[in-house]
Amino acid sequence: MEQTIDYYNLNAENFIENTQNVDMHLAQDKFLHLLNEGAAILDFGCGSGRDTKYFLDQGYQVTATDGSAELCRLASAFTGIEG
Repeated sequence: MEQTIDYYNLNAENFIENTQNVDMHLAQDKFLHLLNEGAAILDFGCGSGRDTKYFLDQGYQVTATDGSAELCRLASAFTGIEG
Protein backbone atom coordinates (compact mmCIF):
# COMPACT_ATOMS: atom_id res chain seq x y z
CA MET A 1 0.00 0.00 0.00
CA GLU A 2 2.77 2.45 0.87
CA GLN A 3 4.40 1.88 -2.51
CA THR A 4 1.18 2.87 -4.27
CA ILE A 5 0.73 6.02 -2.20
CA ASP A 6 4.40 6.91 -2.65
CA TYR A 7 4.02 6.50 -6.41
CA TYR A 8 1.07 8.90 -6.56
CA ASN A 9 2.74 11.40 -4.24
CA LEU A 10 5.83 11.43 -6.46
CA ASN A 11 3.94 11.41 -9.78
CA ALA A 12 0.90 13.52 -8.90
CA GLU A 13 1.48 16.25 -11.47
CA ASN A 14 1.99 13.74 -14.29
CA PHE A 15 -1.11 11.79 -13.19
CA ILE A 16 -3.17 14.99 -13.21
CA GLU A 17 -1.91 16.01 -16.65
CA ASN A 18 -3.13 12.66 -18.00
CA THR A 19 -6.50 12.48 -16.24
CA GLN A 20 -7.88 15.89 -15.32
CA ASN A 21 -9.19 16.82 -18.77
CA VAL A 22 -10.50 13.42 -19.86
CA ASP A 23 -14.15 13.81 -20.85
CA MET A 24 -16.13 11.60 -18.48
CA HIS A 25 -19.48 13.41 -18.82
CA LEU A 26 -21.39 10.36 -20.05
CA ALA A 27 -20.40 8.27 -17.02
CA GLN A 28 -20.70 11.21 -14.63
CA ASP A 29 -24.19 12.08 -15.87
CA LYS A 30 -25.31 8.44 -15.71
CA PHE A 31 -24.20 8.42 -12.06
CA LEU A 32 -25.88 11.75 -11.27
CA HIS A 33 -29.21 10.55 -12.72
CA LEU A 34 -29.32 8.05 -9.84
CA LEU A 35 -29.18 10.83 -7.23
CA ASN A 36 -31.55 13.48 -6.00
CA GLU A 37 -30.71 16.99 -7.14
CA GLY A 38 -28.11 18.58 -4.84
CA ALA A 39 -27.34 15.28 -3.06
CA ALA A 40 -24.14 14.78 -1.09
CA ILE A 41 -21.39 12.80 -2.84
CA LEU A 42 -18.27 11.25 -1.35
CA ASP A 43 -15.52 11.16 -3.97
CA PHE A 44 -13.23 8.62 -2.30
CA GLY A 45 -10.06 8.41 -4.34
CA CYS A 46 -10.66 11.78 -5.99
CA GLY A 47 -7.32 11.75 -7.82
CA SER A 48 -7.05 14.88 -9.93
CA GLY A 49 -10.38 16.28 -8.72
CA ARG A 50 -11.93 15.98 -12.19
CA ASP A 51 -15.14 14.31 -11.02
CA THR A 52 -15.38 16.41 -7.87
CA LYS A 53 -15.22 19.62 -9.91
CA TYR A 54 -17.86 18.39 -12.35
CA PHE A 55 -20.21 17.35 -9.55
CA LEU A 56 -19.72 20.68 -7.77
CA ASP A 57 -20.43 22.54 -11.02
CA GLN A 58 -23.67 20.56 -11.36
CA GLY A 59 -24.81 21.74 -7.89
CA TYR A 60 -23.98 18.70 -5.77
CA GLN A 61 -22.33 18.76 -2.35
CA VAL A 62 -19.02 16.94 -2.59
CA THR A 63 -16.57 15.69 0.00
CA ALA A 64 -13.37 14.57 -1.69
CA THR A 65 -10.40 12.64 -0.39
CA ASP A 66 -7.52 10.55 -1.66
CA GLY A 67 -4.81 8.41 -0.10
CA SER A 68 -2.16 10.59 -1.71
CA ALA A 69 -1.55 13.81 0.19
CA GLU A 70 -0.08 15.39 -2.95
CA LEU A 71 -3.12 14.53 -5.07
CA CYS A 72 -5.36 15.94 -2.32
CA ARG A 73 -3.38 19.18 -2.31
CA LEU A 74 -3.54 19.58 -6.08
CA ALA A 75 -7.18 18.49 -6.35
CA SER A 76 -8.08 20.95 -3.62
CA ALA A 77 -6.45 23.79 -5.56
CA PHE A 78 -8.30 22.70 -8.73
CA THR A 79 -11.74 22.30 -7.14
CA GLY A 80 -11.63 25.04 -4.53
CA ILE A 81 -12.57 22.68 -1.71
CA GLU A 82 -10.45 21.14 0.99
CA GLY A 83 -9.55 17.52 0.19
